Amino acid sequence: MFNIFGCGKGNMKKGFTLAEVLITLGIIGIVAAMTLPTVIKNNQRKEAEAKLKKAYSAISQAFLAAQAKHGEAKDWQWDDAEFVLSHYIAPEIKGAKLYPSGKSGVNVMCFEDKFSSTTQHGNHKNRQYVWMTGVGISTPFSSKTASLKMIDGTCLGLTPDNGFGPDKKLLSIDINGNMIGPNTAGYDLFFFVVKDNQILPFGYNWKLEDLANQSKGNSCNRKAGSSGLVCAAKVMADGWEIRYW
Repeated sequence: MFNIFGCGKGNMKKGFTLAEVLITLGIIGIVAAMTLPTVIKNNQRKEAEAKLKKAYSAISQAFLAAQAKHGEAKDWQWDDAEFVLSHYIAPEIKGAKLYPSGKSGVNVMCFEDKFSSTTQHGNHKNRQYVWMTGVGISTPFSSKTASLKMIDGTCLGLTPDNGFGPDKKLLSIDINGNMIGPNTAGYDLFFFVVKDNQILPFGYNWKLEDLANQSKGNSCNRKAGSSGLVCAAKVMADGWEIRYW
């Protein structure tokens, strides 16, 4: 007689025991715990790469448009960062909000005067930003640094005399805005310089092998002193890929 429930002797199938199921789930959990952090970090890198490339493109286009209207950038009034941003750059970036030069070199990038001296919203022990080592950044920021915020939250800072090398005009780009962490060089903060009529990554004139050399200060290596200053150059040299974290 045909058994509609499939329970005949010849149709018996052995299922998983509870112990086997638990072991399988445990293995899956271990694999997930091992791979998930890598997946998350890869996604964070891809997001940072895309934001940096987008920000650099937008600012470069604004820079070119301003030169078409006002003449070569090398002839602009660079001793006043606030004037340069308000007169030349901001008009070329839709919805840009200008922030005047700060009273000090501490909270200098798109600072809303909502926090200081405590660690919140990415602020770190009286410093708005930190190097890759976690040490607070003072130079290259200064009381002359002015900034503007784009619609997507990207913050652009301009320091007319950055104190590092012959290329004094420094552009600092916070790709996710100063109110979102980690506010760390090489992660969401990248540095560029204005040389003649171009925007170039800080470190454009470094040897490629030095960009991530831990023995060279300011390199894109967490073990270097004041590390992270040349990370934009490292990313661009690697084809707009972040390979150091």
